[in-house]
Amino acid sequence: MTTYMIKQYFSLNYKKWLYTFAMLFGLCIILKYISPESFLPNGSRLILWDYVFSSLSYPLVILLVVPISYCYLIGDIFTRDYEGGYIEFFFSRISNRITYFISKVIIVFITSNLYFLCYLVNLFVISFIYKLPFIGKCYYEVVIYSTKAGNHIMATLAIQYGIFVIMLCTLGLFILIISLIFNNSVYSFIGVVILVFQGHDAVFNDQSRLFFSPIAQGILSIHCPFYFYAISSKSNMILQKFTINYSLKYLYLMLILFLAIGYLRIRNMNISRKG
Repeated sequence: MTTYMIKQYFSLNYKKWLYTFAMLFGLCIILKYISPESFLPNGSRLILWDYVFSSLSYPLVILLVVPISYCYLIGDIFTRDYEGGYIEFFFSRISNRITYFISKVIIVFITSNLYFLCYLVNLFVISFIYKLPFIGKCYYEVVIYSTKAGNHIMATLAIQYGIFVIMLCTLGLFILIISLIFNNSVYSFIGVVILVFQGHDAVFNDQSRLFFSPIAQGILSIHCPFYFYAISSKSNMILQKFTINYSLKYLYLMLILFLAIGYLRIRNMNISRKG
């Protein structure tokens, strides 16, 4: 039944994924021009890895475009079942409600990975179209630090993948919980918008709030040590503690919390009426 629900999700939402893929393609073209402005010297050649990592950490994209578009993809992950009458069909054919909830969690995990893959594929496609070289002088702090530290670029990409996907999984479970509580996908968008404003405030106004922003955790370049390699100063004591390990622990904690809330909600909710 879990496999059926996964297939049912994609059969109902494949057009959304096509639109999102096209949006990401256009976004990656724009990022090719705007993301290097903060680090690339005038007259210098943009290298593929500088483009990829700067695009994956571009603040306004991660703080606004990614969460809103991801919510667009899964915002009705529960309410569509409820309003379309699918949920009664599912509940009559599974052993318990927890199985239904777990299937939605699996969909969140799959879609989080698929979203990152779509983003990455578009970045490489644009790199190919514009013939960005693989080898050359790099200027983006994430790439420079990784090279100087002796880390393989694929290891750094794996780190980027980890925090990006776990951030999306956390966001996806948050969206699912809001849908379960209110039985209305509109509230999921409202919740995401609140997180967007909180993440924007944390990155651009009060960096002490970075530690409590689920979305901001996905920006690799503001983590220590990458951030300090860019500014060559460690005067900001707050960001010295904002590390990859911290973000992973925070996001895992949020995942556990949302799983617990979802477990309690799905057990006790009344599916015969809204509310």
